[in-house]
Amino acid sequence: MKKIFLLYFLAPFFTFGQFTSSFYSFTDPIIVNSNSELGLNRPRIIVDEDGIPVVMWTSVDDKKIYISRYNGTGFNEPTSILPNNFTFYGNQNYGPEIDNSGNTVVIVLYNTLDKLNNVYVIYSLDGGMNFSEPVKIVEEESFIEGAGVHVNSDGMPIVTYETLSLSGEANQLIGFGQFEDANPGIVFENFIIANEFTEGVPCECCLGDLNSNEQYLVFTYRNNINNIRNMFACTYNDITESFNQGVSIDSYNQSLSVCPTEGPKSFITNDYLITSFKSYAYSPARISATMFDLENSIILNESVVDWGQGYGVQALPEIAGNESVFAVVWKEFRYYNFDVFISIANSPGSNIDLNFSPSISISSSESNSQIANDFTSVDITIYNDEFHIVYLDYNDNIIYYRKYTPNNVSQLKDVSLNKSIVKKIDILGRETVSQGFQLHIYDNGFVEKKYILK
Repeated sequence: MKKIFLLYFLAPFFTFGQFTSSFYSFTDPIIVNSNSELGLNRPRIIVDEDGIPVVMWTSVDDKKIYISRYNGTGFNEPTSILPNNFTFYGNQNYGPEIDNSGNTVVIVLYNTLDKLNNVYVIYSLDGGMNFSEPVKIVEEESFIEGAGVHVNSDGMPIVTYETLSLSGEANQLIGFGQFEDANPGIVFENFIIANEFTEGVPCECCLGDLNSNEQYLVFTYRNNINNIRNMFACTYNDITESFNQGVSIDSYNQSLSVCPTEGPKSFITNDYLITSFKSYAYSPARISATMFDLENSIILNESVVDWGQGYGVQALPEIAGNESVFAVVWKEFRYYNFDVFISIANSPGSNIDLNFSPSISISSSESNSQIANDFTSVDITIYNDEFHIVYLDYNDNIIYYRKYTPNNVSQLKDVSLNKSIVKKIDILGRETVSQGFQLHIYDNGFVEKKYILK
């Protein structure tokens, strides 16, 4: 009799067109900006309290940060919000981060001046129409490897950054901000080490992620325990004013001798933490997602978001969602071009399966675009049940914006019901009925990963 050790996940395998036409549709692309002299590096997007999209991007060469708001028909001329000769760290994949709650908008960035490493915030209290001067909130002798920001539902800015000492010790620090009338308008309390009570050390170049709801504040990051670099989550304790001992939120046991440079992205719905990340447990690397029960501290589900045979490396995921639906976007080398893709799923309720729709190209609205023009740097946010997406056409130097809107949200349902298995293959795609790792492919387009023991 066979024994089955089930590493359970569901992942899409076939086309997406029917699901899109039935449930979600793209609006036409809108050009945010096409002036290559403005850098057009790494666009990010938020939506203010009135549902107005606000796009941020950087010019890495000129050390500029630009903001452009949607005006109902298009995007306004961008505004440069940094003083002249102000520097910051950034490249095509990393740099200043932005978040908001309603009309409270906060940007975080970091630089090195006079052998000191500094973190700054810039804020807006009117939805991104006007911004403050940069306010220095951190000054460190240790190297700073990245900085991120989260604004909770009360409008409190929470900043995280990673340090790397000369001895090679890495830590993830978190500080809570408060707005005040006196200059400079915002102050931060002493930063605390989020990973202080957790075994291992943070990956030395993977920025962590903060997210919260009314009950939880959770910090997720890629940990390193003897080169096993799984994702961990630390929950903030209001009583001790510290982060609890972290727990692993994936079981892929990704063995990597060097830092992979990519951390997780998460959101919280009810008692569930949904996290997406680049998983090196597969070749080529895939975007994975896990569902973690925060109340009981257990992993409920693990899934490859889009398991396409013959596809290339997937990277740089972003995630956005609410209590009804969520989406993951990422960059992928597919059909010899870089393109950006999206998959959506129902948020967990009575059903805790991660049933992702098969991916669709954001640039072409097709299941698989074979004429993509190297689209990169995708970002996503959600307002009500509409996804707002911004992405970069790298070759033509154009930042685009699209919405992914529901045709009828009530029609979203668990498409994994009534499935029948059609094929069993190993991780190399060979048909198999023997022991070891197997992928069970079903007629509804989903895949279960199992480990069979004789």
